Amino acid sequence: MSPVRNTISTIKTPRNKKSAVFLAVLFLACPPLQKNLSSEGMEQDPLSVWYKSKSPIFKYAVKFGALMLLFYALLETPYCKRVFWPANMQANAWVANRILHGLRQHTRLAGDTLNAENYAFVVKRGCDATEPVCLLVAAVTAFSAPLERKLIGMVAGTVLLLGLNQLRVVALFFVGRDYPGLYHTLHLTVFPAVFVILAMIVWVGWVEWTAGRDRLKTDAADAKA
Repeated sequence: MSPVRNTISTIKTPRNKKSAVFLAVLFLACPPLQKNLSSEGMEQDPLSVWYKSKSPIFKYAVKFGALMLLFYALLETPYCKRVFWPANMQANAWVANRILHGLRQHTRLAGDTLNAENYAFVVKRGCDATEPVCLLVAAVTAFSAPLERKLIGMVAGTVLLLGLNQLRVVALFFVGRDYPGLYHTLHLTVFPAVFVILAMIVWVGWVEWTAGRDRLKTDAADAKA
């Protein structure tokens, strides 16, 4: 029997972003930059006036969308394609290999490939948690909260998503080997949706946590008054 090779599909994203796009996205996503520029005596343009007149929800959506565009643009740079993505896939494969060894699976690691008897599983882009993590980081960054709380949410959420993603890789390894008919459905339909939902759940949990901290501070201030 010839080896079976399951390759995780690559998610295509925009390429060849111009420097102007980076600057525009950075400006929209960074209110302090806007404030500093305005404080230096620069006349506010109609776009800035229009943006400031919008609701907080609209501003949050703009910041979130700008950050996601920035993330996707960065992930498509030559450096990321040459260095980050290969290293990322090999790291995911290495961790998955260690977990499989703990489950008494005799797998052998070769770069981003997990080899077993008559079976090879290649960890490719889309098999990692990079995009769910970017989604979470953008959602947390765009939200109005103290920097310390944002850092806690980003670090804790990233660790959680990375850990869950390793379980996904291991699960896909077994499904591809033992139930190949279910592989593409789980990989291309079920797991991507699950991870987007997980990132949203983590964000909602973080929002509830930071809102709870604000309520505690308000109650403490009222008690002192």
